[in-house]
Amino acid sequence: MQRYMIERGGTRFEIANFPWVKEFPATPKTAVTVSYDDANLYFHLVSDETHLRAVETRHNAPVCQDSCMEVFLQHAPNTDDRYINLEINPNGAVFAGLCYCRERAEKIDPSDIDMLGVDVRVLDNRWEIDLTVPKEFIQKQIPTYRHGKGSVLRGNFYKCGDLTDHPHYGCFQNIVWEHPDFHRPEFFAEFELI
Repeated sequence: MQRYMIERGGTRFEIANFPWVKEFPATPKTAVTVSYDDANLYFHLVSDETHLRAVETRHNAPVCQDSCMEVFLQHAPNTDDRYINLEINPNGAVFAGLCYCRERAEKIDPSDIDMLGVDVRVLDNRWEIDLTVPKEFIQKQIPTYRHGKGSVLRGNFYKCGDLTDHPHYGCFQNIVWEHPDFHRPEFFAEFELI
């Protein structure tokens, strides 16, 4: 498994794999820049998607049906198989789950979701999310997480929109599966904070 390095000042990853493009031909250009400091992980997500669907306004609603960008991370892969999935739409509504897989998942309490920093901007030619994930939020869900230089994470970054005018399913680390399914931790990439 290839390991990608995340620098404190930021490392950019392209969401350029669209494994189900034959059935869902839209491929909005999307990228995420990941950085960190002593207290937080930071994700700056940008997509050139312009015909947005933004229906959901509540946390833990099915925001993946809207225009959506997502971060799935397994924060302590050597001690805990669970991963946190964070899905955000243009309204800033967040679906947050703590999962082993799609079939073994539970929603994270909305009061915990409020610990996240979520800033969404919709512009003429793109939309962007600045997501701040405090280490306290992660450790509340996965107590064995140790934050900082040398920490190793596993995960993937996604762009989707189930009910948009042009449904699409993109990922950073490619998924080899017969139908769209982001809950495939066996295809997660490995990341190290350096």
